Amino acid sequence: MKNLDFITAGPIPPNPSELILSPKMNELLDYLKSLYDIIIIDTPPVGIVTDGVKIIQNADYPVYILRALYSKRMFIQNLNKLIEENKINKLSVVLNGVEMSRFKYGYGYGYGYGYGYGYGYGYYDDEAKQKLSRWQRLKGIFGRT
Repeated sequence: MKNLDFITAGPIPPNPSELILSPKMNELLDYLKSLYDIIIIDTPPVGIVTDGVKIIQNADYPVYILRALYSKRMFIQNLNKLIEENKINKLSVVLNGVEMSRFKYGYGYGYGYGYGYGYGYGYYDDEAKQKLSRWQRLKGIFGRT
């Protein structure tokens, strides 16, 4: 793509933490900031490895990505640690991989027509039975991990 440059990770070095935490990494980022408007860095998973925390601390717009039914619940608890203990400001969270068909909402707009007119559509009864709290819905998204 025009105006898109990227640096691949390459082979895993013997001590990746040393590279990420080294002064040379800061020099590289400063140099890249002088050349580019936007720099995106895909760090190691902060929920498993803490190497990426240093990079996230210096990011202008850190983004924490969780995958529904895959990421462990403890990763959500890591969000509080990142914000409070590591002083990470403006942390955005993205939840991807959510199967939207599991969450019926609205009046039938989008895929089809109508408001559930007629009999047997479960317009009020099923909705009352299936009303879940936000916490229950989050538990359902993340499964039993």
